Order: sequence, then C-alpha cells, then structure tokens
Amino acid sequence: MKKVSIVIPTFNQAQYLPACVDHCLFQTYPNLEVIIIDGGSTDGTKKYLAGLEQEIATRTCNPVMEMDEEGNIIRKSMSVYPPGREVKIITFSEDIGATRTYNEGLCRATGEYCTYIVGDDIPHPHMIEELVQALEENSADFVYSDMIVVEDTGKIVREMRMPDYSFESCFARWYHLGVSHLYRTEWHRKVGLMDEAYSSANDYDHYLRFAMAGARFYHLPKVLYSVRYHGDGRKTGQHTDHRYANLIEESKRCARRAREWLAQNGLRASSTNCKDVLKKR
Repeated sequence: MKKVSIVIPTFNQAQYLPACVDHCLFQTYPNLEVIIIDGGSTDGTKKYLAGLEQEIATRTCNPVMEMDEEGNIIRKSMSVYPPGREVKIITFSEDIGATRTYNEGLCRATGEYCTYIVGDDIPHPHMIEELVQALEENSADFVYSDMIVVEDTGKIVREMRMPDYSFESCFARWYHLGVSHLYRTEWHRKVGLMDEAYSSANDYDHYLRFAMAGARFYHLPKVLYSVRYHGDGRKTGQHTDHRYANLIEESKRCARRAREWLAQNGLRASSTNCKDVLKKR
C-alpha cells in the first residue's frame, strides 16, 4: 500500500487545528505521513503542537465492551489514536507567509501521493482512501472531489460540485479543482513547488503548471471534504478584504495564462480537454 503524505499548513488556527489534525489521523487509509507546518503562529498553536505527539502516544479511553454473567459492566482501556501514522511537526518563530508554509511541508513529503489540508478545514474519514482508489483506477496523476462549506457550528452553508475535468473549464474559465485533491508527488518534483510570488492563488498557479506539463486529471463526484466558513463578520485567511482582493487578481493572471496556453496550442477556450493538446504534440 503506497504512502500518502498529508501536509497541514497552519497559521493562528489553534481553535480549529486539533479537529483538522484528528480528521487526518483517523483517515480510513492506514499508510499516512502527516506533516504539520506552523508558519509562525502567535496564538495557542505552538502549545497544542508541543503536546501533540505525547497525546497521540498516551491518550486512552475506557469504553463499555460487554456485560458478564453477573451483570457487571466490563470496560477495556484502549488507545484512542490509530497506530502506524507518521507525524512530523515543523514550527517557525516568525510569520513566513502562506505559500512558503505550504512549500515547507511539500518539500518534506516522502509519500508516493501527496495533498495539503488547510489547518481549519475537515477532511471526511474516507477522503484519502477514496482519492487513492480513484487515482489508481483511472491512471490519473491528480484527482479532485466535491466539497461542502460549513459554518463553525457544523451547519452546511452550501455544496460545491466541481466540473468534470477539462483544461478549459478547470483552468481557463476559472480555478475549479477546489481543495479536496490528491496527486502523485512526482509532479511537484517535476514542475517545482508553489511559486512564492503567489501569496493567494498559489494552488491555481501550481496545478496549472501541472496541467501544462501534461498531468492527467480526474474528477471524483463525491463530497469528501468540509471547507470552514467563519462568517461575514469574522473573515480570516484568504477571506480578509485585502487578501481576497489579491486572490481575485492573482486568479485572473492564472486564467489569462491558461487562455494564452490554449491559444498557443491552436485551441480556443471551449470545452477542451488537455488530452487533445497532448495528442497534437
């Protein structure tokens, strides 16, 4: 069974990070490497991370297992966390920026497959198992799934159904791969890590480079991921006014590059699959 590397980039997300980490560690796929990168948090993140490995090793519970013949309740002490997960924790004393935080994790990934999960999001329990299966069964290099957006209370705000893959619909119109994905780690070794000139649309640029280099993409039409929405009154991360404006501008640059790439390959921005381009070469 191939190893999967999960990179968790985080910055001042102490309120949400424990849930994110636990949902990664409790994935149904067993061969996992979890790499947590704290990009310079000043809240309680470092305190949580300092005790995490000890908590994983020692936390137990005592569930009821059965009732004996005399009516006595029998409990059994057992470890809470599943065995066999590799956990790496890297912290920085000062803010290193979002994109470098991602890259510090990606460059340490040793699994054959790789993904990142933002420190306040929640991957669903079968996410990695389902994405690995889709990657292998469809001979893909990159697989992505549908998602839901949830409030801090867990209430669902909306469902995000991604389009089936074409270069035009997923890159040239706008970025429509989302954040629930898995890819062959060799691809960020082929094209390089995220471009730190992009502080917001780093994933758009990164996977656009995958596509232009010939990566094969596949859409798995299942909801496997919850994106946190903290509300209009408490915008954080990419959704602060300044960073959201930057995200839009950087995304426009990527969309223009994608359209230029189509034009250079003699194709118009229509329902064009990247395979059509590769056949021409």
